[in-house]
Amino acid sequence: MMRILALVPGGTGDQLLFFPTLDTLKQQYPNAEIDVVVEPRAMAAYRVCQSVNKVLKFDFNDRNSLADFGNLLGTIRDREYGAAIITQPIFSINILLWLSGIPMRISFAGQGDFLLTDIITADPQEYAAVQKHNLLMSLNIQNPCPPIKINLPKSDLDWATNEQKRLGIQQSGFILLNCGAYANYPAESWATIAIDMQSKLPNLPIVAIDSVNNADLLKQLAAKVSNLLITSPTDIGKLTAIIASANLFICAEGDAMQLGVAVGTALVAILGENTPASKYLPIGEKRIKYVQAIAGQSLNAIAPQTILDKIWAE
Repeated sequence: MMRILALVPGGTGDQLLFFPTLDTLKQQYPNAEIDVVVEPRAMAAYRVCQSVNKVLKFDFNDRNSLADFGNLLGTIRDREYGAAIITQPIFSINILLWLSGIPMRISFAGQGDFLLTDIITADPQEYAAVQKHNLLMSLNIQNPCPPIKINLPKSDLDWATNEQKRLGIQQSGFILLNCGAYANYPAESWATIAIDMQSKLPNLPIVAIDSVNNADLLKQLAAKVSNLLITSPTDIGKLTAIIASANLFICAEGDAMQLGVAVGTALVAILGENTPASKYLPIGEKRIKYVQAIAGQSLNAIAPQTILDKIWAE
């Protein structure tokens, strides 16, 4: 049986952008076992991915000891992988994979690439999902990159249905806001957006997502926006399900943005200057709109009217 290992540093968003590569691998090698090595903060992403057999934990950015590397090396050797794909060229990881004896080691040009067997040159401006998918060319897979696909358990879909009933919006539809933390985009600006949308679409309730580190923002937002509803999904599956249920999803940059891309909901993203839209969004899709901070300005500098103009634009 063929075994393939993928090492994917980064957070949940980075994993989601790698899902198309995993899905293509599973399609081409349906009997293969595909394992991933990811950081602890990103393991939950694989709750909504069906193309992976085993998720292994390793903190790529930590000050790992020789024992940490040794443990990972032992696990990799025991599994006898035929190929390894590394989504970022990391010198220490390339050494580890060389020591593992995996016969095919694939990554982008960069640190320690002389330890690889196959090197792909990355286009830094290319959509990240396509860029990662190009690594499969070393396996003679020429398929075009498919869209990000999410597989939601029925329990999460049921939760979203019950949550809409709890909020009293199961018949009306709703607009969903993912505001992030206060530092991302201020409550005053979110309030301006929400109030304007309430005035134009009075029968479409506005729901804000309660997430980590945004309690203060939501408290300020609720004080400014009448009839604001709050939802508190407790894991990535429930978050994805509520995003999929929305008529429109407005979000600051982050992991939830990639979930919005995956489920097909109409999306308006608010991006900082260091999050280029062409790299992180499939901007050819008509349902996806974005506003980006200009060079030298923070996300906070984006005027809410600019976002509203984008929302209402044909």
